[in-house]
Amino acid sequence: MRLREDEMKALETYRFSSKETDVSSSMLFSRLIEDDEQLASYVAHVRAEMGAANDAVAASMFVKRLSFLAPMTLYAMSVWNKRLVLNPGRIWLDTDGEGETWMPRFHLEPPEAEACRGERRRWREQVVRDVFAGLFAPLVAKLRRLTRVSPLILWENIAIYVYWVYDRWLEDESLAPIADRLRDDFHFLVYEADGRLFGQKDNPLRRFFKGASGMQRTTCCLYVQTNGGTCCQTCPIRARQRQTG
Repeated sequence: MRLREDEMKALETYRFSSKETDVSSSMLFSRLIEDDEQLASYVAHVRAEMGAANDAVAASMFVKRLSFLAPMTLYAMSVWNKRLVLNPGRIWLDTDGEGETWMPRFHLEPPEAEACRGERRRWREQVVRDVFAGLFAPLVAKLRRLTRVSPLILWENIAIYVYWVYDRWLEDESLAPIADRLRDDFHFLVYEADGRLFGQKDNPLRRFFKGASGMQRTTCCLYVQTNGGTCCQTCPIRARQRQTG
């Protein structure tokens, strides 16, 4: 079924776009994971836009911004009990620019979702597989090979947004009626989901989660190596500096 207008509006928080795709300034996700030349060209574009020190830094910034696809998908899953149709051949990255530093929006063509029917646990597994194993895993693997960036950095870029949005949703009073479902979905994502749902041997969300210790990262996202970039508040470099005085 097609997403309703109010649903598309809600997903704009996670950089969803309902505007008609302009192919001159957009890129299909499928081209990035199927064509090495297209991906290398895109990384070069990000490097130039952000003044990244090298391709590995650009790859990290690329995935960090692309990571909004995960909260967008998980919001539909946890809040609406809907599974976004995420075929890579229908996801457009719109980078026409709004005065921002390379911050793409995502256009699904067409914007459709399927309501949960039947046993929710299996349905939930498919949602997780769609976004992580279907989209991020092949992209991370290609970026690792093309730029030599550590896949740990890329997966933590994705994981940190997942932790953050579930924290926000659980604090949102309007979502209080479904708080139990939000907690159950987050627990599944971090503690129960098999690595295969992420296209990995092990669950990357479990690897980086530090529980009550908050959002402190294990890896540096490399933003500090971009034009005007600094260490993020959760950066391990900043944490080490605090410890050493």
